Formats: sequence, structure tokens, C-alpha cells
Amino acid sequence: MKKQSNLMTFDLNINFRGFELKSGLVDLKTFLKLNKHITVSIQNICSYSHYVNFAETIVDGFQIYGSINNVFNHKRFIQSLKYLQEKNQTTWSGYFTYRDKIDSFIFCAPGFELKNNLSKENF
Repeated sequence: MKKQSNLMTFDLNINFRGFELKSGLVDLKTFLKLNKHITVSIQNICSYSHYVNFAETIVDGFQIYGSINNVFNHKRFIQSLKYLQEKNQTTWSGYFTYRDKIDSFIFCAPGFELKNNLSKENF
């Protein structure tokens, strides 16, 4: 029997209507209202679409794309994703998956309801 490993995959995108940054730097933890563990886990698979308008950096999109070999509190993560879309009156597109030694879930944007719950026998 193959040993199960922790894995999360992401294919999420959100667009904004001119989200201004005065400092020019995005602090992922503050931007998404995440805890340190989640921030460190996803920071390398996040990217921003932006342009410069005079002294401000305008962020017009944000993507989380890729996979990580660990898992974190997906419920807390979903709260943060929903907060960002409500705060900016926009919606996420895409999905993310969660797999640990017991469960496997797929959450689809924009509501991030559970779309699939596969048992470990399916992997």
C-alpha cells in the first residue's frame, strides 16, 4: 500500500478594481488576514498583477497557484479568502484541494463549499 502524504493544491485567482498600495510592498499575512503558519506555507506560490500609477502601486489581481506538501487549517483559510472578496466586492475563481492521511477535499470558488470528499482508498 502506498503511503499517503499531505498535499494541498491551488488554482485560485481574484481581480480587483484598483487596490492601492502606498508602500509598494504586499504583506501577505495582512493582505489575506492569515496566521503565520498559513502565510509561510503559501507565500512561494502567490503572485500579484500590478502596475504603477505615479507614487502608488495598484494591485489589480492576485493568484495562488501551485502545490505544497503540507496541510493547514482549511476552514481558517476559507474565512480569509471570503473576507478578501467581500472587502473588495469581487469574487475568487478556481479551486483548492486538501489531502491528508484521512481525508481529501475539493473547495471551489467563490463560495468554497465542499465539492468532493474522497476517502483515502481513492488515492
